[in-house]
Amino acid sequence: MNMIEAILLGLLQGFTEFLPVSSSGHILLAQKILLNNLDLPLMISVHMGTALAILIFFRYRIRRMLYSIIKTADASYKEERKLWKYLILASIPAAIAGFFIEPKIDQISSVFLVSACWIVNGLILFFGELLVQKNQKNIPINLFSSLVIGIAQAVAILPGISRSGTTITAGKNAGLKSEDAFEFSFFLGIIAIGGGLVLELIKHPQGFNYNSIIGAITGMISGYIALMLLSKTVYANKMKWFGFYTIIAGVILFLIRP
Repeated sequence: MNMIEAILLGLLQGFTEFLPVSSSGHILLAQKILLNNLDLPLMISVHMGTALAILIFFRYRIRRMLYSIIKTADASYKEERKLWKYLILASIPAAIAGFFIEPKIDQISSVFLVSACWIVNGLILFFGELLVQKNQKNIPINLFSSLVIGIAQAVAILPGISRSGTTITAGKNAGLKSEDAFEFSFFLGIIAIGGGLVLELIKHPQGFNYNSIIGAITGMISGYIALMLLSKTVYANKMKWFGFYTIIAGVILFLIRP
């Protein structure tokens, strides 16, 4: 792939990774319709860029999370240590789903599956936001909400289902306030994205070049912008507008699919 394609892939991955429209669905569609051969090292690089965007966006909170591991006797980091436990717990459903289902994703992935999952994703965002009005109780993260969010992340392994949209919606309906659901979703995302990157780097340690760096930088910048936009959307309870987008896109894709 050339530099222009690397930039376009970085922009596509950066925005769709965090906005609740499903990056996997968009990437699969781009691969099947526009880009026949996506360069794997470049894909890993743009994922690195989006992971860096999360680290930069939540840098102050992440610093406290890291200090909580080191300063085990410091009572001021009690909440962060508790959050670590819930993050590990919430990662289990996706880890199980990834082990059993992800190897088969390439076999079942199709334009039809993306269109169907986009419609489902839109319905999750739309009706999930309506239910939030009676389910959101602004309670702290707990065992129940972390498991609900973890299961939502496992469902989002399907191409077309947004990880961020599904987990944030699940968290808010499990009683969390918007800020906590948003933060927990992306802290969980660091673990999911980071784990996936490590596995891919072990499998494919070579092939990185100048275009990989360009893709990573583009993914990081666009990802950070997407995080800023999503945070405002989540706090204003307006994620349903992204739901309308994926429903319309899913219907159109279903009608014009090859």
